Amino acid sequence: MKPSLIRFTFTLGKGIQLDRWQILPGRGAYICRDIVCLEKAWKRKAFVRALKLSPSQQRYLDAENLYRLKKEMEAFIAGNKGRSKEGDLDE
Repeated sequence: MKPSLIRFTFTLGKGIQLDRWQILPGRGAYICRDIVCLEKAWKRKAFVRALKLSPSQQRYLDAENLYRLKKEMEAFIAGNKGRSKEGDLDE
């Protein structure tokens, strides 16, 4: 199940980051591979809860960062269309 999800982490100075290889340190928040899931998680402040963001860290939750994450997620999903859930190339 985990390979079918996308992981996000929080990094000081950078904010919420898409963790392409699921190896970045720290707490992670997982969502499905759909932009709608990202938008819902953002709107419902799921990242705040899952990543346990402090009030000062929540300043990264603005429209500009959501737009950046959408673009990163779209590129990541498009780059992985030829991969199966296990991460192997489909043949």
